[in-house]
Amino acid sequence: MSSIKQDLVDIVKIYSKDPFDPVYVSSIPQGWTLHGKGNFAAVFSHPSLKGKVVKIYAENRNGIVDEITVYKKLGEHKAYSELEEYGERYLVLKKLDGITLYQAFKKGVFIPNSVISDVDKAINYAIQRGLNPTDIHGKNVIMNNGHGYIVDVSDFLKPYSCPKWKHFKFAYYTFYLPVFRRLHISLPNWFLERIRKGYQLYLRISGFRKKQKNLD
Repeated sequence: MSSIKQDLVDIVKIYSKDPFDPVYVSSIPQGWTLHGKGNFAAVFSHPSLKGKVVKIYAENRNGIVDEITVYKKLGEHKAYSELEEYGERYLVLKKLDGITLYQAFKKGVFIPNSVISDVDKAINYAIQRGLNPTDIHGKNVIMNNGHGYIVDVSDFLKPYSCPKWKHFKFAYYTFYLPVFRRLHISLPNWFLERIRKGYQLYLRISGFRKKQKNLD
């Protein structure tokens, strides 16, 4: 690649309309593939970048400086990506293969307990490195061959206490594991989106969303 900034960052359009919904992406240059979307950024891959992905922040969102700091604090750990290089709005990260837990629900792929255990260990590691793991949920965790990985660390410097992973684990052990251990059925997208929106409503009512938004 001659220049990630010139060939991708300066061309692609990424805009965040709502801080609690995925960004809008358009004008993706030829040869690049949209790998995933978060609430503040999008991730891209290219055949020339073996084992790497490029994460670009939306034009109207901040946070890249914090994320760079987080990756430097994390160093090397098997459950996290690694920072290869960065620019004003983009990060080049080691690619983590697998599917998100959200995708596993959609495809009917069983999520073993080992994935949950790996994420718990990764959270404890981050805490030991002086970080505050937050915003960990089904779209920010991927699994591959029975192992779990955290793919979004952008909020690990935020000071608030985040309940998302605790709530996810409660639902996993209380509802998911007893049913899906035997029945590996897929869940339709409309059903998962209703759960996601319902959970967002719960967070707003509980006051967590307001606290989170004030710190973004």
